[in-house]
Amino acid sequence: MRILFPAEILLALGMILFSASLFISGFIVRRLLKIIRRHGIWILQILGGILVLAGAIVHIIKLTVYFPALARSNPYDLLPQIAKTMQVGSIESLMVLLAGLFAVVASLIYFAWTSR
Repeated sequence: MRILFPAEILLALGMILFSASLFISGFIVRRLLKIIRRHGIWILQILGGILVLAGAIVHIIKLTVYFPALARSNPYDLLPQIAKTMQVGSIESLMVLLAGLFAVVASLIYFAWTSR
């Protein structure tokens, strides 16, 4: 199994930038909600940013811990290590999915509040 480390690092950097954009948009929405006298939904975008940042950290851990161990493993230990790597990847994907859902829900609620 060959890992393209530049692509994986680029993915991690993209996730970190996406996390920063969710934080910034959450604080912008918080200020906009004060104008329309509503509150509360900006925290969903902040939670989404935290989840994406946690997903990026899990991705970096997967790159530095699990992939090198997978390359050095003997054939008898290969299947459990592949399963563990896939499990960590699933956790990472779930974090990013939840972050996206939080951002979409917050955006839809804000749209509904401002379009009345």
